[in-house]
Amino acid sequence: MKRIVFFICFLMSLSFAIAQTFSLNGLKYSVVEGKNEVSVSAEKGKLTKTLVIPTEVSFEGKDYLVTRIEDKGFYMRSEIKELTLPDCLVYIGKKAFYMCNGIVDLILPHSVLSIGEEAFFMCKNLTTISLSNSLQMIKQRTFWSCSSLSKIKIPNEVKRIEREAFFACSALGSVEFAEGVESVGRLAFGSCSSLMNLDMPVSLVVIEEQAFWNCSSLLSFKCGEYIDRIGDSAFGQCSVLNKVVIPTKDVVMGKDVFEFCPELKSYKKGEETIKLIFTLEDI
Repeated sequence: MKRIVFFICFLMSLSFAIAQTFSLNGLKYSVVEGKNEVSVSAEKGKLTKTLVIPTEVSFEGKDYLVTRIEDKGFYMRSEIKELTLPDCLVYIGKKAFYMCNGIVDLILPHSVLSIGEEAFFMCKNLTTISLSNSLQMIKQRTFWSCSSLSKIKIPNEVKRIEREAFFACSALGSVEFAEGVESVGRLAFGSCSSLMNLDMPVSLVVIEEQAFWNCSSLLSFKCGEYIDRIGDSAFGQCSVLNKVVIPTKDVVMGKDVFEFCPELKSYKKGEETIKLIFTLEDI
């Protein structure tokens, strides 16, 4: 008898699990437990070049809001050329649009609170991005090697830009930081070879090691008075950097912060002018 009851319960749980996913128009939806919400991912097979993820879907007489894109939801789906995201979207999963090389323009709705690591990794043709004003962090390698991206505006709510977030975005010539950013991670803007001038917000406290390493077109850098630490080789190999202004003398400077920056003869640290001495190996 116990075996029969167990078997019936098993069948009921299996049917319940099956009921939690359904497919519509080439997209797969998974119900978020306990909510009238679903996450979305691509079904097998080719998608249309214009992908519109709906705000709401209906299944078996019930309506669901589309609030999440699953991890690897559209992994390497290069056939996507145009992408429209729903206004109720809250979370974009890890590697969600990894190497989606067809996407050119990206607008994130202001409902988005979090983007997973490597979500737009190596989207080579991504040219413009409008980030959500609700975004709280840019995680590691989110836009790694988006080599056509030319400018970005960091919203007010973003406190931390994690390691390699924009690494090797070689066309990135302009970064506008809103007040709110407190830390820039290791290699966050490393090898952004078109970046020319950096005027950091007053809110910035920490620049991690190699944060702007090998920004070979960077000419000037200025930060706010609350900067507390600048990590090792933060500006290493910024070969044309010639002007640096750090308003406070209390900042902790790491090792070789300006390693291989032959054009930078001195920099301002509070009221003091720090002269730099380079060897022939630095030139």
